[in-house]
Amino acid sequence: MMSWNRFLPPAARAGTSALVMLAAGCSFFPPLGSKRLSADLLAVQDGAPDKWVALPKLPRTASTGWLRDFGSPRLESLVNRAITANPDLKAAEARVRQARAQAVQEGAALFPQVTANGFANRAQSPSDQRFAGINQIANRFNWTINVAWDVDFWGVIADGRRAAVARMQASEETWHAARLSLAANTVQTAVTLAEAESLRRLAEENIRVRKTQLGILERQLDRGIDPERAALDVSLSRADLARAESTLQQRARTVDETKRTLETLLGGYPEGREPGIGALPSLRGPVPAGLPSEILLRRPDLRAAERRVGAALADESSAKKALLPGFRITGSFGRTSQEIERLIRPETALWSIATQAAQTLFQGGRLKAGIDLERARYDENLQAYAGSVLTAFREVETALAAEQFLTMQESALEQAAALAEQSERLALGQYEKGLSDVLTLLDTRQRAFDARSALTAVKAQRLRNRAALHLALGGDFHATGAP
Repeated sequence: MMSWNRFLPPAARAGTSALVMLAAGCSFFPPLGSKRLSADLLAVQDGAPDKWVALPKLPRTASTGWLRDFGSPRLESLVNRAITANPDLKAAEARVRQARAQAVQEGAALFPQVTANGFANRAQSPSDQRFAGINQIANRFNWTINVAWDVDFWGVIADGRRAAVARMQASEETWHAARLSLAANTVQTAVTLAEAESLRRLAEENIRVRKTQLGILERQLDRGIDPERAALDVSLSRADLARAESTLQQRARTVDETKRTLETLLGGYPEGREPGIGALPSLRGPVPAGLPSEILLRRPDLRAAERRVGAALADESSAKKALLPGFRITGSFGRTSQEIERLIRPETALWSIATQAAQTLFQGGRLKAGIDLERARYDENLQAYAGSVLTAFREVETALAAEQFLTMQESALEQAAALAEQSERLALGQYEKGLSDVLTLLDTRQRAFDARSALTAVKAQRLRNRAALHLALGGDFHATGAP
């Protein structure tokens, strides 16, 4: 408006400036119900306990840099590859850009809308009776700048912009949550691949041992030493070998499936050639959990849910303010002349300014229903936020408890595996001396194999649980990139 305000008469110029200043100041009133929003959020957040139930003694430091807890540079490299190339994360980033653009669109209505028009016309009129045979030709040239402004006196448009900004912030937090979830999923899948490869190697070793044992039994059968017993031993050994070979194929299939899953997370074609991280990594340090109330600030999905509640309140406030009268200012300034070269002269100027007020009187209850609709959406988002908070607490408590259970289970299985291997050696010595039958030997070998497999599985499960714990805690990780 300032581009043409100087051409207006002094009285009109002063009135217009006053309206602009008044409207601009009023458009930044807070949305209706701000105190209710603060009270509702505080009521949900006050449900956080003073300490975790599953693990009372915890350090107060935040969970940061959690990938280093696994002590595997190859694992960190895989996560960074996933962050860079995963298409689902790129889609989430695109949604952030959409939300930012929508916030700009919502805020554009706070400003005057300015358009420029130009017009040129040449027309011929028929001759009249006084000047017979002479046609009249007339030119008309003009240009105008038009301004229309819906004055946001009550802050209706500002509330809409606040809602759009809150949704934009929720979208950004959702992107952070997706990024963290992708990192945890990549870690868990890489650990599963390392576990599957380790179990496959155990199966291959088991087959080699059983083939060696079968060869010894077959030679005894060929030499005719106790043929009935030797035949039974050979039959049992062959059946056990066939079962071991079946187990190997099952574990090889798991390796192949997990490789393809990991390659998909990394944004590549699932060709089944990803080497992964090799051996299972070892955890470093204690569980880096903080206070329960810190989760409300650290978990991006909870921050996103809280922002959606704020957006719903702004929408409700906008719906309530729609009952109030609206104000609109329009104006134009330009030049008009029959000769184009005279368009720059002051005497050809034209201008106008107008104000309009409108009040809705009756719409069949549409506006009241709109308020009820937005209030119901607010209640829905508030309860969704409360449910998300409870889910977050459950996930952390479960992961903390599982950390203790898995640690004790791993210790017990380490002892069981050591004893099973010792029993296998003793059974083999007794069998070679003829003091025990082949069933005892096969049974002890199967026990040793099962114990080593179970130990590998629980180690991998503990690693996956640690990644799940960091995800539940909203732990950050060292990977570049931002939407």
